[in-house]
Amino acid sequence: SYADDTSFPMKPQKILYDVRKFMGADDIVISDVGAHKMWIAREYNCYEPNTCIISNGFATMGIAVPGAVAAKLIYPEKKVLAISDASYGLIKWKQMDHFGHNCFVDFQNPDFVKYAESMHAKGYRVEKAEDLLPILEDAFQQKVPCIIDCPVDYSENTKLSEYLHDKFEK
Repeated sequence: SYADDTSFPMKPQKILYDVRKFMGADDIVISDVGAHKMWIAREYNCYEPNTCIISNGFATMGIAVPGAVAAKLIYPEKKVLAISDASYGLIKWKQMDHFGHNCFVDFQNPDFVKYAESMHAKGYRVEKAEDLLPILEDAFQQKVPCIIDCPVDYSENTKLSEYLHDKFEK
């Protein structure tokens, strides 16, 4: 239902729709922990085992980038995509659900395009929803690692909470 959504910042559902459209059935997505982890678990369809790695259990923070490096070393022929968050997203989500506001959960991130370039990688910034698929196409043609900075509309988190509460907690 989000296939044609052009709102920006992008909704998590649209991002994952585009990522799933781009990634092959055997390609690998690795999720860090955070609000995006919950969206990936709900919205990213898997067709083959071990093609979507999510840190559950102790929910180790920071797994996506080293996990992606390891996956690429093991499977150099596959596309490998790490997905990370810009805050303590699950804590922020809970704070919003329970208190209607949040505090001390957001990070000040660097300019990821310049950050990528400083390491001789390639950096991209999504500036409208229609940019994501072409950026993914270009990024996976590169011979160096790439960082894609994609703003996300996480107001969808509380909308999902409200929907689930109304549907299941009556």
